[in-house]
This record gives sequence, structure tokens and C-alpha cells, in this order.
Amino acid sequence: MQEKESSKKLKMKFTKDNFVIMLLCGVLLLVIAWPTEKKGGKEPSQSVQLDSENAILNLRSESASNAGNMHSAAGSGDTILSYASFLEESLEELLCTIEGVGRVQVMVTLESSGEAIVEKDLNTERNGTTEVDSAGGSRNTTDISSSEQTIYLKGQGSEDTPYIKKILSPKVEGVVVSAEGGGNAQIVQNITEAIQALFGIEAHKIKIVKMISQ
Repeated sequence: MQEKESSKKLKMKFTKDNFVIMLLCGVLLLVIAWPTEKKGGKEPSQSVQLDSENAILNLRSESASNAGNMHSAAGSGDTILSYASFLEESLEELLCTIEGVGRVQVMVTLESSGEAIVEKDLNTERNGTTEVDSAGGSRNTTDISSSEQTIYLKGQGSEDTPYIKKILSPKVEGVVVSAEGGGNAQIVQNITEAIQALFGIEAHKIKIVKMISQ
């Protein structure tokens, strides 16, 4: 009986000890497997992210600056093309109303990009002197000097802009007209005279051709 009780106690003790050991091992495994965060562990990733964002911002800023420069450089050319297109469309609408012209297509070339006339302040100074010679005679002389100064308008920023009082449109250099009635001498003369009256250019700068039949 005593041997059975002692063996039973040993078995219970062994089972209890095993349970405690297994529990401790489980806790230890959890501690080992638990994700740890080092001090400043996120700093490298944050630094990389900030560097990437700064690089993207710099690239966008550089692209916007280049696009702005390209747009400024092409601005005057676009203005000339727009003005030429306006003249072409207006002339086509007019020529279509002339009897015998029929369908028409016009091309206009411009001599320059136009000119902006700025307002200037003109200052004139007069200085008179009298010279007396040894014989008692006198001579009066007058010196006149003038200077011009451009008038500027205050802008929103730190830069001032010149005050433009007048803008001169680009001059027409040549006109080519392709018309269905371009084979008729009288119609060619009528078209030429109409263009001369509108743009004030010489006849040799106007070319009228017959449009191909469709």
C-alpha cells in the first residue's frame, strides 16, 4: 500500500512538474518570438521615405519650371499663329461671298510679331546764356536738351511693368489663295484688289491659284 501511495504521489508530482516546465517553456518561446522594436528602428525607413518624397518634389518643381520656360519661349510664336489663323478665316469668309470665287482656302504669312508701344515721359530743358564781347555787343544762345523715361506700373510683386499705350498688329507679308474660280482672270483680279484693300500689300505678294476640282 505504501509503495502504491508513494508511486501515486511521484506520478502526481511528476505530472505537475512537467506541466510547470511546459508552461515556462511556452512563456519563454512567446518572449523569444515576440517582435521587438529597437530604438530608432523606424528612423531609417522614415528617412528613406522623406528622401524619396523630397526627390519627387524636386523633380516636379524642375519639370514645372522647364514647362513654364518652354511655354514662355513659345508664347510669341503661338500669338503669331493665332493672329494669322484669324486673318485666314476672316478672309476666307469674305472671299466666299464674291461671285464666282466658290470654295476657297487662304494662307497668310506675317512680316513680324508685332510691336508694343510703351508710354514715355518726355522731359525738355532749356538753358539760355548771354555773351558780351569786348566791343559791347551781346549774343544770346539757348541750349535745349531732352530725355525720355519709360513709365512703369506697380505690379503685385516686386517687379514693375512698362505701361503699354498701343499695340501694333503684325504686318501681312504675303497671301496665297486657292479658289475654285482661280482660273478666271476677272475673278483673280477681284480677289487681288480685295486683298490689297484689306492689307495694303503689293500685287506681287499676292498669289491666286485655281483649286483642284473634287
